[in-house]
Amino acid sequence: MKFLKPTLISMSVAMALGLSACTTTENTTNIQSQQIQSQSSELTYVRSVEGIEEYSLENGMTVLLYPDASQPKTLVNVTYRVGSVHEYYGETGMAHLLEHMLFKGSTNYQNIDKEFKKRGMGKNASTWLDRTNYFETFDANEDSLEWAIGMEADRMVNATFTEEQLKSEMTVVRNEMEKGENDPFRMLLGRMSSMAFLWHNYGNSTIGARSDVENFPFSRLREFYNKHYRPDNAVLTIAGRFDNAKTKALIEQKFGAIAKPATPIEPLYTVEPTQDGERTVNIRRVGDLPVIGLSYHTPSAVHEDAAALNILTDILGDRTRGRLQKSLVEKGVATMATNFMFNLKDSSQFLLMAQGNKGSDLADLESQLIAIVEQLKTQPITEDELKLAQAKLARQAEQSMRDVTGVGMELSEYIAMGDYRHIFYSRDLIAQATVEQVQAAAEKYLVQSNRTVARFIPTEKPVRAEIPVAADLKDVLKDYKGKAVVAAGEVYDNTVANIKNRLVKMQWDEGTKINVYPKKLRGEQIIISMHFPSGNAENLASKGNAIGFVGAMLKEGNAKYSKQEIASKLDQLKSSISISTSAGSTDVSINTDKANLDATVKLLGELMAAPTFPENELQVMKRSSIASIEKQRNDPGAIASNTFRESLSNYPKGHPKAYLSLEEKIAAVNAVTVAELASLYNSHTNINNGHISVVGDVDATSISTQLHAQLSSFVNETAYEHMPVSFKDKGGLIISTETPDKANAQLYVINPMMMDVKHEDYLALKIANTIFGGDSFSSRIGARIRVKEGYSYSVGSGMQVSTLDKQGMYYAFAIAAPENMDGVITAYKEEVARVVADGFTATELDEAVKGFVSSRNRAWASDAQIAGVILGASKKQEDLAFYDEQVASVQELTVEDINTAFNKYIGAFDINIFKAGDFAKTVNSAK
Repeated sequence: MKFLKPTLISMSVAMALGLSACTTTENTTNIQSQQIQSQSSELTYVRSVEGIEEYSLENGMTVLLYPDASQPKTLVNVTYRVGSVHEYYGETGMAHLLEHMLFKGSTNYQNIDKEFKKRGMGKNASTWLDRTNYFETFDANEDSLEWAIGMEADRMVNATFTEEQLKSEMTVVRNEMEKGENDPFRMLLGRMSSMAFLWHNYGNSTIGARSDVENFPFSRLREFYNKHYRPDNAVLTIAGRFDNAKTKALIEQKFGAIAKPATPIEPLYTVEPTQDGERTVNIRRVGDLPVIGLSYHTPSAVHEDAAALNILTDILGDRTRGRLQKSLVEKGVATMATNFMFNLKDSSQFLLMAQGNKGSDLADLESQLIAIVEQLKTQPITEDELKLAQAKLARQAEQSMRDVTGVGMELSEYIAMGDYRHIFYSRDLIAQATVEQVQAAAEKYLVQSNRTVARFIPTEKPVRAEIPVAADLKDVLKDYKGKAVVAAGEVYDNTVANIKNRLVKMQWDEGTKINVYPKKLRGEQIIISMHFPSGNAENLASKGNAIGFVGAMLKEGNAKYSKQEIASKLDQLKSSISISTSAGSTDVSINTDKANLDATVKLLGELMAAPTFPENELQVMKRSSIASIEKQRNDPGAIASNTFRESLSNYPKGHPKAYLSLEEKIAAVNAVTVAELASLYNSHTNINNGHISVVGDVDATSISTQLHAQLSSFVNETAYEHMPVSFKDKGGLIISTETPDKANAQLYVINPMMMDVKHEDYLALKIANTIFGGDSFSSRIGARIRVKEGYSYSVGSGMQVSTLDKQGMYYAFAIAAPENMDGVITAYKEEVARVVADGFTATELDEAVKGFVSSRNRAWASDAQIAGVILGASKKQEDLAFYDEQVASVQELTVEDINTAFNKYIGAFDINIFKAGDFAKTVNSAK
């Protein structure tokens, strides 16, 4: 559930993201294969809570089954109760590095990277303070489910990673560290935590210390694996569509065969002492915008005060109604301010961050931020603030329950806290919280002596926050039953034939085409996507920046509602409305349910009927936009991207899509006025050429009538013409930009090409590119640059090609330490030459084709994705049968087809290189 998830921001500090595995053909000594029993044990039923069935195995492993036959996808997620908190001295980063190593294979599953690709599986893993989890998502089928269960059971005890593989992977992890060092927010969060905790391992970043990651012995990594990867320290979650009886039999066969370890799990015992005064940390590095962060110790996430503190984060940090937004951002003191919590097992952190304006007074920003937090006693929480926060959190909780695989993933966080049922119990506590409880929690923990950021100041009578011990969850939850299970959707797979069988098409007199796909979704969800093209290069000349503000401002208040009232109404309706505008279109999306559909559609009409573009809100948005532009000045990724656009953009000056320098962008933002936005809204909001798709249990005629009643007035004579992609036909460019004091460098290889989705070479080139750069591990350049050389954490290639544009773009990318960038470029060129000389293999083609089909099936399992597919087909005026024809065409491709396409395009490019990094420092260090 998003509103309870403790690591949305924390994961950006120290986690492993985007991992798959390298091939391994070696076995190693000291593995745990002796733990396999000759006879499997049976699952024992424990309980059922809100649709989640809990079982246990004799070896101590917990199993959670969360079925939903209406969604044709499956999640397999194994959560281990081990994270960076379990690392000893000299082992920081070990839990995270071990997570990487488990993608190297196991005794009976050696080539898991190839299996992931062949099966089109979404796969990943993450490490956090109290847990590590590994998961796979795939289109529901028994073969992939059996493989995933078997693979996870085998690598629990039989992982075969070698010392040689460890040495290679350490370089990749080091590059991941360097990537984080480019981000002021990540650095600030990491340093704040290390200062806040004197003894507890929560103070150590999950990514670890560079010296530890580079130097700890291989034997200690093996010991760490043997110690923590065991069935009685793990929870297996399977969610989505699966056969219950067959799945339980597979679990018993694969996981039930693992013996219970002879020794119990070793408990942790370090307790962080009560903080006895303010603490400060300063970071001095290159950058443009000041940032202030505050950290306060709070109790364990399972303590009774945690619910009140989570509510408080929304009262302070909500982007629309929060106190930080109103007191800092809207008044121009800050360009961004946010509040969030790390909800953890032993004790938690209450965190705030505020970003100032360029050249602003940092001391003033700090003092005002502290005042908002620590003066809650004189400016107490109100009943209205409590109700608004509870409504928002309740809406988020209800919406999240519509996706069982998403909930299945999020259970990892609550398993780490102690019990998966706390995901529901926390929701209930938040709903029951009172103003008095929230106020008491604020006054108890948000005090000066418990703050990390400030300076040491002698205090005669310090006020300290004693962190209480959490109650035993077994006692707290012994009688807990949970709420009713969310209404399930119908079992009706999103195939071309099924969609076409139900799809209802209509057209309004004004021109908009309506596409309704009636289907009962989980939680009675209704998904509506709208696309309204408008304008051309002439009537939008020099308006490309301003037009983007139009849609963003529509929820910032109008003649009928303030922005706070708009946000509150959406929370009450348990619905979301998104409106965006760009040069050439207005796009609207609605996510609601059947009970609130009528009121939500009516609210959309009210939002669009009387916009006022409030001047004060426009100024807030302009400051935020300028701050985002300013941040690009020293970011290698943004700089490399901007140099590409400057070099290859082929739009004339004044064209709404023309390249603008950072100074020109800032000037354009400053020039935006309320009058200009109102004029653009009136002239470029129309339904003359629109397209709408609706997915959910609705009557087609009725929903069409409802939408038309709200949108029929938006008709005008503004000319519309599609503005095609336009790149300069250039090759051989090498543009290198210096970014001093940045540990990570960015590379882009970008070449324009004449290509669209209907082109005769498109599918062959797409499959060729998938083999060449479609995966950071198993692709040609991934295997070379990441796995073999260990240069880059993130490397790959792709294409930007559409149906509506005849010109497209090929791109490749990589991040690396500046001193390794020349090696990355050389390796890339050598891999291109190797394909040109030797071509791809039949095996590579077969795996890529299977992956293409499986990925398509997995994507189509999402009803939100289908809403986009239907909308896209309407825009492109193509029959949905195109997608089946595309699959058939891919399956007919030959090795000769893909080799010819690669050589004709990628192999023939005189590549353009755009890179940014601290290359001068590397040169100076070498002297």
